[in-house]
Amino acid sequence: QPRLQQRLTRRTTLGRLAVGGGAAAALVTGLGPRLTAAHSAAPVATPAPPPGPDLVEPEEVVSKDGLLDVTLTARLGPAKVAGRDVITYVYNHSFPGPTMRIHPGDRLRVKLVNQLPDMPTNLHVHGFHVSPSGNSDNVFLHIMPGETFQFEFDTPTDHAPGLYWYHAHPHGYSELQVYGGMAGGIVNVGPFDDLPGIAGLKERVLLIQISAFRADGHLLPLEEVTAAPTPYYVNGQVNPTIRIRPGETQRWRIGNISADFFVNLHLDGHVMHETMADANPQDRPVPQNAIVLGPAERTEVLVQAGAPGTYQFKTLPFGPGLQATPEVLLATMVVEGEPVTSTLLPTELVPFLDLRTVPVDRTRELEFQMVPQPDGTFKDQISGRQFDPDVVNQVVRLGATEEWTISNATEFWHPFHIHINDFQVVALNGQPYEAHGYDDTFPVPPHGSFTMRIRFTDFTGRFVYHCHILNHEDGGMMGVVDVVS
Repeated sequence: QPRLQQRLTRRTTLGRLAVGGGAAAALVTGLGPRLTAAHSAAPVATPAPPPGPDLVEPEEVVSKDGLLDVTLTARLGPAKVAGRDVITYVYNHSFPGPTMRIHPGDRLRVKLVNQLPDMPTNLHVHGFHVSPSGNSDNVFLHIMPGETFQFEFDTPTDHAPGLYWYHAHPHGYSELQVYGGMAGGIVNVGPFDDLPGIAGLKERVLLIQISAFRADGHLLPLEEVTAAPTPYYVNGQVNPTIRIRPGETQRWRIGNISADFFVNLHLDGHVMHETMADANPQDRPVPQNAIVLGPAERTEVLVQAGAPGTYQFKTLPFGPGLQATPEVLLATMVVEGEPVTSTLLPTELVPFLDLRTVPVDRTRELEFQMVPQPDGTFKDQISGRQFDPDVVNQVVRLGATEEWTISNATEFWHPFHIHINDFQVVALNGQPYEAHGYDDTFPVPPHGSFTMRIRFTDFTGRFVYHCHILNHEDGGMMGVVDVVS
């Protein structure tokens, strides 16, 4: 992949010049549960640029009688982004793709039509606990140009509620396709939605994408992207207006569905009460002034409006060197209208099985590496190996509980993601970590580590784990696990 090698060389070299190990290590200071960056909420409304149009949710398709049957047509073609006509990689001419709303136990059928001009594609349902084989969540499949493939995902009856997402996952092309816009949300509705303090709240879906377009509307080629491009898009809009009444509580489902960049979420003048992480309910709401989301991570928060005024919902600066992202306004919250009596926020949510109490069948260690090469490029790998679809890196017994330590030998953050089974973080940089639920993606700090416990339940077969910076995944920072009976 010459393009990937070129970008890898530029990014990594500049990043090494910009930050050393000490500065990268200092970046971890102050980060607590869920990697929440310390930041004080402003006590009053902040002057803001003129708000954009009201927030528009992506088109929604809803399951009926246990089935959602949908067609996604992947193409390089016209789409509307922030009111502008562009040419990019999308599903169904939509940036982002349609939001799929399902219930536990539903069957999700997706007919994927590849009308891309010159590359394969496939489909990953990120966070789903489903079979990794056949025509289910099988990322080893490659649907070639001109081909149509029928995916079927049978969700379990106890599938965790929350915000999932889907995206293209063909090795070597994932970054380009997701950067272009081939991604969308999935909302799984479940018993959590009926809990006191949650039921009946107005819901917002906020999907963050980070893409860049030339003056003529064509997607900016990846090799010309040297830093996080701005503006950022929320549901394909720039700085949309989110309206809320004084005292009203809303439920925001937020997903970072960008290909490569972190966001550091903050809402001026307000605390975000986090209730879910990666479509996993937490045991209690956790008040946050800022929430770091790596690529692919999702959060759900309760926002209770304060005094009338205009407040910025933004991402704060985050990250070292060329991985650094600036402060960017995401949306403007406008508190207006007749006040309402504030509802009591829940104090307890959903208890979870603490995997620290479960016997461990095996421990493993993995290391994210970017290794200098004689030609000046860097090789993305995990524990000395690059991804090979024909090589199994770990064999796991069905039903096993394992403890994995994921370490990072580089100056960059790497969001670790494993398919099919969620995990519990039990240590961060060697220190005990108090999780409030499970994750499917978690950032490994520069020159740091985290330790997780994971149960391999219900499904045998091969699937992958990888860095969810898709430039790194396409470069080889991915491995294969095979669950056997």
